[in-house]
Amino acid sequence: MEKYRLVEERKADRNASGTDTAAVSYSSCEGRPNDDGANIGSSQNTTEDPRDRDSSALTNEIRITQQGKPRNYITYAMGLFTDHGADRIVLKAMGRAVNKSVTIAEIIKRKTPLHQITSINSCELVDVFEPLEEGLDRVESRRYVSCMTILLSKSPLDQNHIGYQPPLPLEEMQKSKSVKAESASIKADSASLKGTAK
Repeated sequence: MEKYRLVEERKADRNASGTDTAAVSYSSCEGRPNDDGANIGSSQNTTEDPRDRDSSALTNEIRITQQGKPRNYITYAMGLFTDHGADRIVLKAMGRAVNKSVTIAEIIKRKTPLHQITSINSCELVDVFEPLEEGLDRVESRRYVSCMTILLSKSPLDQNHIGYQPPLPLEEMQKSKSVKAESASIKADSASLKGTAK
């Protein structure tokens, strides 16, 4: 694909008119969206996902990416539970970030007793490539990516759900620590994650 450049990547959701939504535009092959939705290595703005503007979107939703550090996600999630008084959070991941989301959920569950519901599905993504040479057509490539959603809740959830997991027994949970000691523990957990990924 040396004769093409990636100009758009979108989730193949269909709205009522039958057209695709949720597009992300790229100005070059190097441009990739980061955690904030802004392009890295690109000066062009992204097309905003209409679902991100939805007022009913979860404020306790954490989108796990392949580039993000596990300790940052864990610290943020624990902050939602302790500082913001959240009763539940949702971890979402796609593709190669799925295994990281499972690890993060397990570390969080060992810090506080949480009920868990896990659901797995797949999403169709569409990559649009424009030719760099004249005479070639625009190319659309469709692919399926695994998606995982993990709901962690302090209050009981539907135990009949196929993805339900009860809280861990107290002997499997870590003892309460000071904030500094907990931060050091998160760094150690993240380091062990990197060691097992090799």
